[in-house]
Amino acid sequence: MDENGVARVYHFCSTKYGLENIRNRRLKIATIMELNDPFELLAYDLNKQELRRVAKELKVTFADKFGLICFSRSFRSPVQWAHYGDKHKGICLGFDIDKEALHKISYTSARKRIENDNLSKDNAYNWFLEFLTTKHRSWSYEKEERLMKRLDTCERAGVLYFSKFCEAMKLQQVIVGCESNVSGAELRDALGEELREVSIFKVRPAFSKFEMVRNKSIAL
Repeated sequence: MDENGVARVYHFCSTKYGLENIRNRRLKIATIMELNDPFELLAYDLNKQELRRVAKELKVTFADKFGLICFSRSFRSPVQWAHYGDKHKGICLGFDIDKEALHKISYTSARKRIENDNLSKDNAYNWFLEFLTTKHRSWSYEKEERLMKRLDTCERAGVLYFSKFCEAMKLQQVIVGCESNVSGAELRDALGEELREVSIFKVRPAFSKFEMVRNKSIAL
């Protein structure tokens, strides 16, 4: 995070989709229903039937209106490279985004309690955000930040939604996985003249820690 309130955050992807993202100057938006955690929007104790009913209504209501892009605060996790970076053969895109636009995930070891069963439609959006930004602590290695997007303001291609690169989501780095064969020439071609200032580098396993670090011996 810099003094101007801009956060550097990272989005992992395969090389194929990473190159497409760069060429098309956009990132795919995940819809609420396609997120990979079955406990999404279920961070609270919903032991009572009425709470489950209202929570389901909130999910359905907002799933039609909002999507999100998932980022991490770090590119160093070998687990994230394995899970989201195509087993270290993919790439990671570093963006500068206004910190006020990002929603930091809170990690917890137990389902939260809803005081006095106060899950009402009157404060629906705040409940939705609270649900969407709370996950079990086993996900904490992701150091996740989420960028919410209204689907009706996004670019659409068939059933998919995309958010265009812009000053509010500015590409600054292309980080190449340690097992990737993508060349610097391929990346520079995708970046073009418009994005020529974007930094490109490859990572390797660190010598003394369980993390990925910049490989200074390889120039791309």
